[in-house]
Amino acid sequence: MTGRKYKIEERNFIKEFAWGHSYKEIVEEFNKKFSPKIEINQIRSYLKNHNIKTGRTGRFEKGHIPANKGTHIGGWKPTQFKKGNIPANHKPIGTETIRNSYKKNQRYVYVKVAEPNIWRMKHIIVWEQHYGEVPKGKVIIFLDGDTTNTDINNLQLIDRKINCRLNQLGLRYQDKESTKAGINVAELVTKIGEVQSRKRKNSTPLQIG
Repeated sequence: MTGRKYKIEERNFIKEFAWGHSYKEIVEEFNKKFSPKIEINQIRSYLKNHNIKTGRTGRFEKGHIPANKGTHIGGWKPTQFKKGNIPANHKPIGTETIRNSYKKNQRYVYVKVAEPNIWRMKHIIVWEQHYGEVPKGKVIIFLDGDTTNTDINNLQLIDRKINCRLNQLGLRYQDKESTKAGINVAELVTKIGEVQSRKRKNSTPLQIG
């Protein structure tokens, strides 16, 4: 069955439930709540078309044996993943940790997304799960000032130049509404500056003599 039109509550459910669940799990839970029912190929196409991530790429279900077990990309033949040879400090995919950014004097949550040791910032993963890839020239900020609070409602995408203006004017706060108001102020100040700059460029110098 193809060509299904999803209601807004169905779309919201898929977007919120997809992360961390398999296609089968999403379909089963969806079919418990909505009708008509959908199939796995439909949810697979929907997630792909709407760029919704499940966060399960590269993760194997319990009891599943990967086809390339015992081999590694690039012809490696290491033994660290063989039974009895896994390093004591090895972290499974999905592990979360908090790291300090000494340059910014802030703490961020990182998630292990692939072997052997590939990590990404969780707030970026959460944003991409809901809205897709972060566009060039944009940054994600934390509305309550807590860089470890990766709830999607605490994240907002803004221009880098607006982010700089927030820093310059001291418009970051510890509550969401104040920060949102600060963003509006930063956008207004930036817009005024751009208009004034264009006027100066377009003005004709007064000729004397």
